[in-house]
Amino acid sequence: MRYVHWHNRDVPWLPMYLLDDDVSLLVEHLDDDADLGWLTSNGPGNWIATAHHSSFVGRMGLWHAPSGPLPLLAADPVERTLDWIHDPWSGWQERRAGGRDTPYFGAGHPGVYWLNLRTGANRARKTAEIGLSSFEWIGNHYRLIGSPADTSTERHWKALRRWVGKLAVKIPRSGAADGPGPEIFAFPEALAAIKAGTTREPNPI
Repeated sequence: MRYVHWHNRDVPWLPMYLLDDDVSLLVEHLDDDADLGWLTSNGPGNWIATAHHSSFVGRMGLWHAPSGPLPLLAADPVERTLDWIHDPWSGWQERRAGGRDTPYFGAGHPGVYWLNLRTGANRARKTAEIGLSSFEWIGNHYRLIGSPADTSTERHWKALRRWVGKLAVKIPRSGAADGPGPEIFAFPEALAAIKAGTTREPNPI
């Protein structure tokens, strides 16, 4: 089987196998983190950072509050000037539309993580296999053009990886859980299911 390494190797990526109880563990950890705000729809074209997320969709943004304000892009994509959302906790009206479930901050903003859930009904193509979920973060990809990650966000990302590493076990994309080439973090419920014979997606779907 051909495995698609779809993410940019220069961009931090945290791949995970999760089932329902695992998602609950992850969400509880994120909810308890006072430095993170879920970027949640607050009506058509309106967004707000919240301490908790009321419903889970395939892709969700998390703002690392100590990184500072978020960019408010002009409606015209040619327009380079921008304003800033200084208090995302109070909400904002977008000028340039993103997706239905996510706001848009340009090609990548270093103060935002993206959680991609590929579990249950959140998967584009639901199968009996365990989907490949992930965190993605632009990191310092745009440092050379003046958009570096805040040092507090770099530390926070490393702490998030350490927490995942303590809770989950790194396994390969296919075959036995203790086989060669471990690269995906399997959370407890998903790991138990995989060891019991449940197959898993090698790529995000």
